[in-house]
Parts: sequence; structure tokens; C-alpha cells
Amino acid sequence: MGRKEVSLSKEGIKEIQIIEGKIREKFLKGKVYISPSKQCRETFDALRFPKEIQPEFREELQELDFGEWEGRSFSELAEANLESLKKFADFSPSFQLPKGESLNDFQTRAEVFKDHILSTSDHSVFILSHGGILSLLLCSFLSLPYSFYTKFKIAPSTLIYLDIFKNGQAVLTDMIRTSSLRRSEWPG
Repeated sequence: MGRKEVSLSKEGIKEIQIIEGKIREKFLKGKVYISPSKQCRETFDALRFPKEIQPEFREELQELDFGEWEGRSFSELAEANLESLKKFADFSPSFQLPKGESLNDFQTRAEVFKDHILSTSDHSVFILSHGGILSLLLCSFLSLPYSFYTKFKIAPSTLIYLDIFKNGQAVLTDMIRTSSLRRSEWPG
């Protein structure tokens, strides 16, 4: 969907109810960062965090600005402009989405947020955001090339757990994906 502002669906709310308990098993207290998008704000509210946990909205956590590609499926884009879609899938920083964000700017946003996380004194952090930016953050924290962005299919309601050490190294400790019937197409 990119940055398209839509409300949560009934299926989305059901998935949130499934993951709510799983979140509470591992995240009891700490800092919560969320994308300012409507879906993320609604998800945070539906998760019913204790009142003392107030989220910090971070612009860096916005999804990639797909510009003219906004809201279109990868199948549609492949039919309309396969060469551009291939360039996107190669994830070259110089690629600029038509009337949207460049991949270099997207990568820079991820690095800015990663630096913020590494500089925080909070030992437990919960990030509520979108599949694209979360995939990029995973690449960055796990020291993988950004082109591996498409190797992570972070569907709606996926939980990812990382242990991040003071030296900036990270280990993927768990990934929980609830079954999702909602549209979650991925390039590849």
C-alpha cells in the first residue's frame, strides 16, 4: 500500500488480537516507536498497551513513498513497466520511484533511525511500522546488503525479535508470522 492512508480491516483487527498476547510475552515495558501512519496509530490503539506506555511517532518509520506506484500491485507494475520494476527489485540506491522517493533517501531514513536506536538508553524497544522500512532496518541491523530487502517478506502482523548489542551487532532471535489473507504482495 505504501503511504496510502486506510483504516484497519476486520481481518487486520483479528490479527492484532492474535499477536497482542505474543507481544506481552516478550515486551512488558520499554520504549515504543511508531510510524505516524493511520494504520500504525490504529494498530497501537488496538494493542491496548498500558496507559503509561506512550508511543513516539517517527517520520523515519514511514513506508517508502511509492509516488505514482502507490497502491498498485507488483503484478500491475510488471505489466506496465517491467524494466523499472526490475531496477526497483535490484534496489540500486540511485533508483527514483516515479514522483516518489529515491531508494537512497529510503536507506538514509533507515540509517538515521538505526543510529537513534543504537544511541538510546532503553533496553527494550518496540517498533510498529511497515514491511518495507522494517525489511530495510533488518538488513541494516544484520549487516546485510540493502538489496536483500526483498528477502524478508514482512506481511501484516509479523513480529520480529532482535537482540541488539552495544557494539551495534544484532541477532535475529524470533520471527512470528500470523496467517494473513490480506494483500501483501512482494517483488521478486
